[in-house]
Amino acid sequence: METEKTLETERALLTLLTEEDLPAMMEMAREADTFKYLKKLRIMTEPEYAAFLRGKLEQIRDKRGFHWAVWLKDVSGEAGPVDAAGEAPRTFIGAVNLNPVAGTPMMQVGCQLKKDYWHQGFASELTRRIRDFGMKEAGLKTVYGLFEKENQASRRLLEKLGFGWQETRDEQGIILEIHKYPAP
Repeated sequence: METEKTLETERALLTLLTEEDLPAMMEMAREADTFKYLKKLRIMTEPEYAAFLRGKLEQIRDKRGFHWAVWLKDVSGEAGPVDAAGEAPRTFIGAVNLNPVAGTPMMQVGCQLKKDYWHQGFASELTRRIRDFGMKEAGLKTVYGLFEKENQASRRLLEKLGFGWQETRDEQGIILEIHKYPAP
């Protein structure tokens, strides 16, 4: 699977995750409720989560998965401040992914946002872009969405984007719903 380094939505730029993005990812991980419905990540220590992120960098490098840092676009159209290198500062708002589900041929979409960007339509905008990337640019026939059963927001989001329920699984005591696009 090949990909461009940068994807776009109406309000965001998505850049493949790099080592330089890891401090922003770690900061987001420290926010309250960021892993409320991701028990596997919620129970990790900071060093374990840092190792998890390095694994995501390895997936990108090996072309097994995609993980993007998400940056707010400057939609004002006005020239803003620049840093010492002449670059406009970027606002990190979250991350999205299209990566393999361990032990399966399934590729799943995921979205994580900083709390300040919840309830503003970003999850829908970003997940739609990654779903479309998977189908049109990565050549997948199916894109999956997995979430803990209690996560009603993820269910509503995936249903809104045309995903349909496929199955419910118990993964080491965590009840997961698996939805797929196109819907069965």
